[in-house]
Amino acid sequence: MNIFLQAALSALFALSFNDGAVPGVSGQAAFFDGFDSRIVIPAADVPAPESHFTVDVWICPAAFPKSPCPVVCRQRTDAPGGWSLWLDALGKVHFQVAASGEWVSVESPAGLQLRQWSRLSANFRAGSGLSLAIDGKEVAKTPLELPFVEQSAYDLWIGRTQVRTPSFYENKDIPIYSSLDGALDELKIYSDKNAYKSLLKEKFVRPAAPEFEARVLPSGPDSLAFGAWYIPLKYYKAFDARWRGNLPDVVVGFGPEQPWKVVFWHGISYAPCFVTDKGNWMCNEFIERKKVTGWGCPESMSDKHADFSSVRIIENTPARTVVVWRNIPVGVNQKIPYQSEETQWGDCSEESYIFYPDGTGVRKMELWTSAPGDWYEWCQSLQVLHPSQRPEDVLDASKIMSVAAMDGRSETFGWDFDGKARQDGKSIPGVNIQVTYLKSKWNPYLILEDGGGVNEKGESGPRIDRYAGRWSEFSDFPWRNHWPVAQDYVIGRYACIPDAPSHTYTATQYNAPHSVEGLKITKLMLCGCTEGDAADLVPLAKSWLRAPKMTIDGNEVPYDVTQRAYVISSPSDTSGISGNAGESLFFRLDASAEHPAKGLCLIINGADTLPREVKVNGAPLQGFKAGIHTLWSGPSLVLWLPLEATSPAEISISRQ
Repeated sequence: MNIFLQAALSALFALSFNDGAVPGVSGQAAFFDGFDSRIVIPAADVPAPESHFTVDVWICPAAFPKSPCPVVCRQRTDAPGGWSLWLDALGKVHFQVAASGEWVSVESPAGLQLRQWSRLSANFRAGSGLSLAIDGKEVAKTPLELPFVEQSAYDLWIGRTQVRTPSFYENKDIPIYSSLDGALDELKIYSDKNAYKSLLKEKFVRPAAPEFEARVLPSGPDSLAFGAWYIPLKYYKAFDARWRGNLPDVVVGFGPEQPWKVVFWHGISYAPCFVTDKGNWMCNEFIERKKVTGWGCPESMSDKHADFSSVRIIENTPARTVVVWRNIPVGVNQKIPYQSEETQWGDCSEESYIFYPDGTGVRKMELWTSAPGDWYEWCQSLQVLHPSQRPEDVLDASKIMSVAAMDGRSETFGWDFDGKARQDGKSIPGVNIQVTYLKSKWNPYLILEDGGGVNEKGESGPRIDRYAGRWSEFSDFPWRNHWPVAQDYVIGRYACIPDAPSHTYTATQYNAPHSVEGLKITKLMLCGCTEGDAADLVPLAKSWLRAPKMTIDGNEVPYDVTQRAYVISSPSDTSGISGNAGESLFFRLDASAEHPAKGLCLIINGADTLPREVKVNGAPLQGFKAGIHTLWSGPSLVLWLPLEATSPAEISISRQ
């Protein structure tokens, strides 16, 4: 007896991309989306050979499941019963039957290849045992004196777990659903006891694989002009189809001379990621809180559907752009940390990113919490990996990062593989500058505010800790795939195959708050991408944290480190740049080696006229950028000057 299930498989064609069809072994194949697609045939509609049966099916996986996922099964859900042909996270094939209330199984010694057709043939023979063949060659067998397998009471499931099953590797106590991600074709079940041997005699010819959509984390078009842009970022159709809402994502570009971007994408709950010229991604983390919600550390990493995150462009002129990312750090169970039973208010984080044409960005993180004294983390070097990438593909073990201090001390570190996995290896005391190398020309950097207050470790000033050791059997580096993109509500999970987006991490950074005001903690850093090392960024760090004094007629212009800008409260304070009192505005900048200028921003609130010319020490300054930003309270002139100075300079601004 042969049981052909092609009619049932065709019911799933509508979920396939490419107009509902995937090229198969013969004709069309069914595409399973990896999320919740399945075929279920009631037990009454499926014959149930119990003494001998062979399952034969072709599979072309795009990714492997993260918990035991049947290719096809007829089994109980509350105890061992029936049989199952299933895949694990390594792509290994398992065939199991129930005997005396226990599972007896065979397993392939190696995993399947991604994105290529493989033929699976699994056989139960009464009184003899189990056998498994892949591509026409037997790979595993085990004896079993079992006279029959009861299956007539169980529905036939194809490509989906019937109930939640434990996730592989870390956090096995959190069960999840799994669906196949890829194509199935030519599913047949035979009751003839000689069918299995006949299949092994057939000549194996591997069919051409279907061309699945490429899966590359989206970052928008290359060579974006400077500014923030609302851009709908698409990943692949099956993933994109699951999202609710049509609001676009935000991408910040810096022009062709700086071929890197900052991406705020809903697939990562809008957590900002720096994307290098080689397409490698890195995130500087986000607020992470103490484990008070019952399921892991509350953070945006657990916000799988971006239910608690949003991004918006606040300001966008040729002189600068401002993007705000608001997020609530939730647990995997979607609970909010420190939420008041009385008022329902809990923790909330808002991060503003102010980017200037030179590629520098000021990150200001504000955390509102009723527990400011409890543990939190806000900065960690998270390298985000595309499908097909392993940590080794973006990290060079001989040169992971360089660090520097404001006094010029610096050092470059490789990965220390000696000993167990650890994350508290110190670098240099007091360092606040770091470059992470991602095998790119342009690499992400960060500069911490270096005030002497108490940091998250209870120490004074900034600190950067390195990760080290050997982390798992799959990669010497930390490697996990519960974030990004993954929809499974698990706290953590080690990656074993580069079949899905994943991440690694190399350092954690600590510094004292910029301020603590009531329930609000504010933290600051400068960030961007550089072609140099950490030591090369000391002048930039000084220009931000030791900014030179600026005066007008002897009166000091206030400097706002949270904006990296000099701010004039109104045009009347400037001899009238936009009024009638004068044609020019004159500044003195007291720059020095310890207080250098390396690009500066000037904001004149209330001004509504763009400047005609900027001169430095009497010579025209080329490349300055200006824009008018209008708020409900009125306009402001935002002026960016590409000025580098280590000695006093006279600046004049002429209005149009």
